[in-house]
Amino acid sequence: MENMNNDIQHSFEKIIRFEELSWKQIDALDQSKTIFLLPISPLEEHGPHLPVGTDLLTAQDTAQQAIIILQKKHPSFIFVLLPFIPLGFAGFNTDFPGTVSVSSNVIKKVIYAYGKMLASQGFMHLLICTYHVALAHLKGIHAAKQKLRRKYDLVICEPWSAMFYSDQIAKKEPKVEFDTKKEVHAGFRETSLMKYTHPGLVDSTYKDLPLVFSEKIFSPISAFKSFKQLGITQGYVGSPSKADESYGKWFFDLTVETYVDAAERMIQKKPLPELPKHLKRQMKLLFWL
Repeated sequence: MENMNNDIQHSFEKIIRFEELSWKQIDALDQSKTIFLLPISPLEEHGPHLPVGTDLLTAQDTAQQAIIILQKKHPSFIFVLLPFIPLGFAGFNTDFPGTVSVSSNVIKKVIYAYGKMLASQGFMHLLICTYHVALAHLKGIHAAKQKLRRKYDLVICEPWSAMFYSDQIAKKEPKVEFDTKKEVHAGFRETSLMKYTHPGLVDSTYKDLPLVFSEKIFSPISAFKSFKQLGITQGYVGSPSKADESYGKWFFDLTVETYVDAAERMIQKKPLPELPKHLKRQMKLLFWL
């Protein structure tokens, strides 16, 4: 299986990037037919074998590829990539070098500022692209989303978490000979993904890393403890050594398809993906984060 080829990387250059536009060019965009994509994920350790930018790189790569597809499928619409934001809540691994964690409230304020800026200029659509699915991180995104919908009637969506916390990944994923539910952080899935997208950033030591898993990470007490306090001393949970590039391509494509589907729902004025209600209730309980 080939990794992301030069044609895809080159096509990223054709994307409309917000920071490269003048205010006159932004003002000239068709407000009702412009959809903005905002990649946001934290810098955080991903084991001894993956870069701290794993989630951010994935968010930006998948957002860019989604725009390439959307431009071809919907040429009458304009898709604009906002600057990548390296922010998120990652409190469970701040005792590792390289992790930068901020509160849910900071995330809420940043997302809200972007949405408010767009809405005040008459724009209507904002798609949040995050690959980081910690509930405290999502809490900030979704709080901003609700406020922007309420105050400005902005059509805003963050679709990946709805996919991640559904049963769709398990139903769609290629058959593997082990339980992928144990691949929680920097394990088989993310190592496979990075082998496909950025193989040069995957340290070869991944091949020798054993399975690391603890049921403690799913217990209520884990909300108050770091990875190291739970005995996860190498910063990964799962089986990196089983990484497979073809699976990485499938996971990458699934993420892209999720963004494309959400954008098309915006265009067609269809209901947007939402987190299950029980997870929204859990997010509200994280009042101290």
